[in-house]
Amino acid sequence: MGYAPVKSVLNHCQIVTFFLAIFVNYFPVRNLSAAEPLTPLKTISQTTGTVSALRFSVDNQSVYLGTYGQLQVVSIESAETLHKLDKLSGYITSIAASPDGKLLAAGHYQKVTLFNTEDYSQLIQLKHHRGQVTGANFLSNQQLLTAADDGTIALWKLTDDVWSLAESLANDEPITSLAVDPAGKWAAIGLGDETRVTRPGSVVIIDLETFQEKKSHVIHKSAVASLATTNDGKSVLSGSFDESIIVTSVLDGIQTGIFKQHARPVNCIATVPEKEIIFSGSGGRYKEKNELIGWNLSTGEVLIKSEPHAGKITAVAVSVDGKFLATGSQDETAIIWDLAGFLK
Repeated sequence: MGYAPVKSVLNHCQIVTFFLAIFVNYFPVRNLSAAEPLTPLKTISQTTGTVSALRFSVDNQSVYLGTYGQLQVVSIESAETLHKLDKLSGYITSIAASPDGKLLAAGHYQKVTLFNTEDYSQLIQLKHHRGQVTGANFLSNQQLLTAADDGTIALWKLTDDVWSLAESLANDEPITSLAVDPAGKWAAIGLGDETRVTRPGSVVIIDLETFQEKKSHVIHKSAVASLATTNDGKSVLSGSFDESIIVTSVLDGIQTGIFKQHARPVNCIATVPEKEIIFSGSGGRYKEKNELIGWNLSTGEVLIKSEPHAGKITAVAVSVDGKFLATGSQDETAIIWDLAGFLK
């Protein structure tokens, strides 16, 4: 049993299993047959540094890859770089695609740069944040939400063909990550300072209708490093420098699950559309335990655990159609995986 379902009725066997999971911290690792491996399809190595952000295109034909000063558009089929978008300040640490696929947003140092995906021409640079832009999500084709490690979160709107700042909030802690629920009703920001390892990490829920902080949960021993939402929009998953992933109910703030199979900080999390499958990537200052783990959200069962990169895993993404997985690393490579075959 991977979780503590505190809000459900449990029979005697379930209770015993649950407490064994807590005290022994045991998560079963599935024995994969030869017919169902997680197979790498392509390796992308022509980068300018650590692969710091990944996102698949809406049409599932390309993967967007962020590195130092550059955003690459790479073909999934051939792994060829179709476009290189250069002269961006610092590392690209967040990437977002509009629902219609016509706009691409790249968050980097103090700026969010928007591109037209028809020819990948630069449209505008949005300036509000004073730090590294650590999160970007389109709420619609006309609204973009961004966050940065200076503690600010911004809502941008397109009106009469002009992008402008509509709302903003500020927090005392660095924002390390951003996630938006599928229905667009709320957003979650992860807080914490990775340089202060004993300082707890928090998850803050923001009501997107009022653009006000709704709830704040101090749930990690160290800074939050990554966020994702469940497909039903009821929970948020937070990965931390404390090497755990915690599942928290948005409605009441109750922690409904904790996953402790990583041995290094959890740098990235991605959910598989329409399935209760999670992929998380980890790694820290040490060479070993740069792990990719695929696991079941309901049970905590580990489906796959591997170390495919020579450096820490810094980014993970799943395609919109759920057929591909991408991982990026400090080893300056990205790998595209056959997720459809694995999930058969």
